[in-house]
Amino acid sequence: MTTMTQQLQKRLMAAAVELFEECRTSPPTVRVEMPSDPKFGDYSTNLAMQLAPIVKDGPMRIAEKLKATMGTMPGIATVDVVPPGFINFRVDAAWWPAQPTAILKAAKDFGAVNIGQGQRVIVEFVSANPTGPIHVGNGRAAFIGDTLANVMEQAGYKPFREFYVNNAGNQIDILADSVVRRAFQLQGVKVDYPDELYQGEYVKDIAKRLHLKQYKVRPPQELRERIKGRVVDLMVAELQRVMEKKAGVKYARWFRETELYEKQKVVKALDVLRKKGLLYEQDGATWFKTTQFGDDKDRVVVKSDKSYTYIVPDIALRWDRFAQRRFDREVILLGADHHSYVSRLKAASAAIGHPGKIEVILIQLVRLISHGQEVKMSKRAGTYVTLEELIDEVGLDVARFFFLMHAANTHMDFDLDLAKEKTDKNPVFYVQYAHARICSILKKAKAAPLGSQQPLADPSAVTLVKELLRLPELIEEVAVSYDVHKLPFYAMRLAETFHVFYSRVRVIDQGAVNPAALELVQATKLVLAKTLKLMGVTAPEKM
Repeated sequence: MTTMTQQLQKRLMAAAVELFEECRTSPPTVRVEMPSDPKFGDYSTNLAMQLAPIVKDGPMRIAEKLKATMGTMPGIATVDVVPPGFINFRVDAAWWPAQPTAILKAAKDFGAVNIGQGQRVIVEFVSANPTGPIHVGNGRAAFIGDTLANVMEQAGYKPFREFYVNNAGNQIDILADSVVRRAFQLQGVKVDYPDELYQGEYVKDIAKRLHLKQYKVRPPQELRERIKGRVVDLMVAELQRVMEKKAGVKYARWFRETELYEKQKVVKALDVLRKKGLLYEQDGATWFKTTQFGDDKDRVVVKSDKSYTYIVPDIALRWDRFAQRRFDREVILLGADHHSYVSRLKAASAAIGHPGKIEVILIQLVRLISHGQEVKMSKRAGTYVTLEELIDEVGLDVARFFFLMHAANTHMDFDLDLAKEKTDKNPVFYVQYAHARICSILKKAKAAPLGSQQPLADPSAVTLVKELLRLPELIEEVAVSYDVHKLPFYAMRLAETFHVFYSRVRVIDQGAVNPAALELVQATKLVLAKTLKLMGVTAPEKM
């Protein structure tokens, strides 16, 4: 289904290219929006103001030229140019009633756009160290990343969900040491357990599952090295269980950092930098010319003892994703504490010949709040609340919806009391109830005869149609901006708009079904269910 927005964008672009040579060499981004205030028309564009500094003319004159060149369009009743250069379009009154039919004809394809044009995009999210359970902060990233991938797919991209497992480095040694010491404590062997080791019941669980033999003295380093792989396997399996079985997030690949070393990807990536003249030797170490990519100083990649520094796997992973697996782009979700990490990733990408292909979303902190106080309810993790505990407490639908309601770059207070509400105060309940109510209406309509076709004269019908038609625009917007928090608010607004419509228009009147009203209700069900599906939230038929 081609929406009016898309039709107007196409016609405006054609007019701009016909009128201005500058638009032929560098086509503008044509934005068409549905104004919230009807006095500005049904659709509006600021294209003339965008073009003014480019074509060196006044926006009002440009707008008039665009209007004249566009000519008439089916479904458009009037076109007005208003200061300082907006072009406002009013739709023919007969056009609105035909849209529910078009939505139902498009069915599952309604809302789909093709701005991605098949680009392959890595969407990496959570990527927690396999040294402890998934906590609520990880959960926020999980639901934002998963939803973003859903939206990008609808926008014509080919998203690839990847979990990057940091299973190399000192933190894995500490985890293995924690498990070994806990295993000996469980067997009655007195060993010290320093504070810097990992705490929580999960360490004890792993120790029990490994069935380590009892030693009379603290085990040597060889034992720790021997069990590291098994410990990581158990932790990754647990992470996968929580993400897939509890959080409903399925990754296309769990990529382990150690693969970069085992398959010589680190060596090959550094060879690429060496051939580009970006590495040099100094003081027995190998240095990377990161100052060429905006860093304040060059960075060591290979220390004098021949060990690699923290930046090396980042370089190798960029090489693997862009040069080897041929992805077009990366979108990576990181905790806000990784702010300094962003420039490092972008420098690594640019250095291996793929500048501008990484976009980073920083996820701010989450607090659980009940009765105005922060809640610390974890028993499993030792120091934080796990995502599994939260889902068990409030349910998956609520967890996903609540996390998605807040922009990633804002701190979030998760209201546990509101999350447990089973009333209209709870936004998840409110939206799901609207879907269930629609299902109930449609069930009743099935048992009633069809009446004569009557136009929907009440303004609430047009308002509802307009809201339905916003979905394709929203999908395109979120796929570009990554503002997935706009989805739950759209769902709430759509539910509210439907409730107003239903309070004013009878679908079944005097025992017979109004076909036009029925079709609009069916279209609303389709759009609301699709919006919930994008967020990974269920659309219940009963509540």
